[in-house]
Amino acid sequence: MKRVLAAAALIAVLVTPAAAQMGSRSGMGQQREKTPLDLQYEKERIEQQENERAYNEQMKRMKTQGGPAAKADPWAGVRPTTEPPKR
Repeated sequence: MKRVLAAAALIAVLVTPAAAQMGSRSGMGQQREKTPLDLQYEKERIEQQENERAYNEQMKRMKTQGGPAAKADPWAGVRPTTEPPKR
């Protein structure tokens, strides 16, 4: 019985600080006013989402078009066309 009471007391001691950080429940339904920093963050987040969406669409278009050839050799014009004789 003493162990159960000790465990309950320990749990109560540990839970109390967490409950204190929760704040009052009377203002839970209300939203706070957005600051200029909040508005800037929201704008940046929307721009980032639009950029990601545009990037993904471009990648899909490139995939359907075939994209660059897998065997493309950018140095083909620099290398000689014939192999040198082996010694």
